[in-house]
Amino acid sequence: MLKIVFRVRARRLLLCGLALGAAASCKRREPSVRESERAANSTRAPRVPVAPPEAGASATPIESAAVPAEKPRVYVKNRFVFVRPRADVNADWIGFLWFGASVELRSTEPVRGPGCASYYAIEPSGYVCVDEKQATLNADDAVYKAVSRFAPRLDQPSPHRYAQSNGVQLHPALPGTDNQFGNLPPLFHEPRRRFLPFSTVAYADERTVAGETWLLSADFLWFKADEVTRYPEVSFHGVELGREYRLPLAFFRQKGARKYRRNDAGKLARTEDEFALQSVVQLADEVEVQRGVSYRKVAATEDWVREVDAVIPSPRGTTPWGAHVGVEDRTGRAPKNQKKSWLEVSVLGGWLLAFEGTRAVYATLISPGRGGIPKDGEDTLEIAATPLGTFPISGKLATVTMDSPGESLHSDVPWTQNFEKPYAIHAAYWHNNWGNPQSGGCINVSPIDGKWLFDFSEPALPSGWHAVRWRPGLADRTLLVVHE
Repeated sequence: MLKIVFRVRARRLLLCGLALGAAASCKRREPSVRESERAANSTRAPRVPVAPPEAGASATPIESAAVPAEKPRVYVKNRFVFVRPRADVNADWIGFLWFGASVELRSTEPVRGPGCASYYAIEPSGYVCVDEKQATLNADDAVYKAVSRFAPRLDQPSPHRYAQSNGVQLHPALPGTDNQFGNLPPLFHEPRRRFLPFSTVAYADERTVAGETWLLSADFLWFKADEVTRYPEVSFHGVELGREYRLPLAFFRQKGARKYRRNDAGKLARTEDEFALQSVVQLADEVEVQRGVSYRKVAATEDWVREVDAVIPSPRGTTPWGAHVGVEDRTGRAPKNQKKSWLEVSVLGGWLLAFEGTRAVYATLISPGRGGIPKDGEDTLEIAATPLGTFPISGKLATVTMDSPGESLHSDVPWTQNFEKPYAIHAAYWHNNWGNPQSGGCINVSPIDGKWLFDFSEPALPSGWHAVRWRPGLADRTLLVVHE
């Protein structure tokens, strides 16, 4: 059984158990999730330049737009700098920040509270401890500047580069060098000195020393490049709906899906041409049945596709609150979040649709649990099935390490959205098997889709934060509907 946990100050704080999707390259189960990763790469607000006077203009100063003063910020030097709802280390956290991030202050006055002499209120809510070890108000702090260079790139679908371990040994410094990052805060490194084979590794930099290539792990330990097999970038992604694409459309999750065209007798016959793996085509509304087999026409072409050869997302008829999909919502029961967002997943179909209210706005392929849907009398985790039902998105982590009791792990998994203990939607950089069962029960999406969905759903991740929990009394969460 795999778990999502946070390792902080030598404790293991359980967030939720998670049977993560085993990958083609991972082969086993998906590891447990250890806290997420770094925070946004925001730094100081840009200064607005004042243009010089034009040639020939009066030398008398003229009024110009005032340069807005930079707002004070807190700068993050460590992993898991927790945001509390009040200035109290005992208060349950509502999010956390990650090294290399900075967040605007709501107040420049420190507050003393249990566990810290100087809490500061940050945007948009909550308090963090600024102790000069974990966080600082000094943008020129040497450790902050050193670690910021390798902070995760949260503006990109893949915050790091990734590889599969062939048996990695980790080292605190490159051969013949001192630690280039200075005095890192306590517990900056993960509590491990190796990656077992088939584990996945995130890395942030590479160097050559004496003709040998070394890679820098996401938690700033070094390992030899020849101890891993690097993953290619996952390029698959879904499509936004409304302009170039609309429903119905078809994705192709298997090779060899043939195109059909009418023969001289007017019947649909198989051709030698194929639809590309993981491609998507717009379908027309025409459907034809021959000898009990259903075919769909591809829009603006003479091609047809057998329904059984394609993934054709078919939304349910109503929203989670009872409005009819595809028509104006007159129920008055729509959620209070800004987009009225919700997600729909078909486990057996291998697809996901994202909605704003009653309108589908995004479609893609997913990889659900290897065990399909739950079975009576069998443990869902044991059979690697994906649970069915309607679930709220309860928390979001920009990156998180997933590990298992056997010490195999997936390092720094991007765009994790918890929906039901121990399950989540998350990006998978270690496989490219979209539309097919692959995971240990979670809903795998590609990194590009993962970031799109992460940015789309509620609760929103505040600027500069690395993780956020939904709190009662705030805007409604995004709902996830999972069915067969």
